[in-house]
Amino acid sequence: MPEIWLRYGTTDVVLDIKYENLLTQISSNMQSLSDEEIKLTLSNVALTDNTLLVALSGSKSVATVVRLLAESASVKGFKDTTVDVLPDLYEALRNNLIDSSVLLNRLEYKSLWERIKKFESTIFLCRTGYDPLFGFSGTPTILLRNFMPEPMLDAFTARNDDLPHGGVRTQPLKIAYSAMEKVSVRSIEVVANSAGIASYGGITEAFEDAIAHLTSGTQIELEKCKSAIISPSSEIEGQSTLTATLNSLWNSYPIVKENGSIILLAESLNGIGPGAIKMFVEGRLKLEELQGNSFYANGLEHLLYMNELRQKYDLGILSTLPEYFLKTKLGFKTYKNMAEALEKLFTKHGKSHKVLVVSDADINLLKPK
Repeated sequence: MPEIWLRYGTTDVVLDIKYENLLTQISSNMQSLSDEEIKLTLSNVALTDNTLLVALSGSKSVATVVRLLAESASVKGFKDTTVDVLPDLYEALRNNLIDSSVLLNRLEYKSLWERIKKFESTIFLCRTGYDPLFGFSGTPTILLRNFMPEPMLDAFTARNDDLPHGGVRTQPLKIAYSAMEKVSVRSIEVVANSAGIASYGGITEAFEDAIAHLTSGTQIELEKCKSAIISPSSEIEGQSTLTATLNSLWNSYPIVKENGSIILLAESLNGIGPGAIKMFVEGRLKLEELQGNSFYANGLEHLLYMNELRQKYDLGILSTLPEYFLKTKLGFKTYKNMAEALEKLFTKHGKSHKVLVVSDADINLLKPK
């Protein structure tokens, strides 16, 4: 029996599955770079004694870049580097900078543009990944989601349907690029699960370069299967809330046949997460209101995707969240542990059924052959 450990929030859980029931296990194969290699890629980053770094991700990779840039500024004799971070990512970035003396400030959502005017130069720092609405996630999409409500609503309205489209250049992405034409700030995009390739330049330029690196190393083609068990990577920001963890589901579902079963590991230590899903389970947002395009709240697209996909798949979840939220409100099948989840899979698909196991699902994008 293979020993397979899957990430479940702040810990790992073992999957006791026989060899004959394991289709295959997919995990990230992106190679991490050393500090020296990352420094080389950052050697052309223009720092001054009045530079603002704005972290749009709390990932380990972005934390590494923040630390190395702060060290570089110190070597050049500049005063303490100012680092702002989105409030909901503050703890994640702080934890990933545990051995660093870098000082972080919680960035107020309404103050970014005024804040930038106070500095000689500003650099956005972001981790590139997949996004079910835009196709890809990075500085342009994070800025739109957090600081540009009108173009964000335009992007949401411009979607072609109510299905996830990770890895696809969508109309919403074009709108994000158009909005970036008014933002004359440099950015650094990082591609990896811990420390990896960094792209530096204008916002769209750096993002495009990062997308090329991302797609070359994280898109995996497989034959479609009947079931999959999915878990995110160890990155805190990718699995601390249900809203964040759902991206792992959208990255993986295309590999499962219709009427198949998908089980998501989503401890969700920090709860559902702010935004539309929380509003929905608390009764402040009704399903019929989702059909219009009059407003946008963070994560609204997830509700649309769940509504569409649970008609075609058995969507299951292993989580610490209340069953009432998950089962009654969101329509997931809930499981107490991995043993129960496997038992239900074999009951539906047969004792000889083979299960696909996906680790690092927030990093990889699965595509059917």
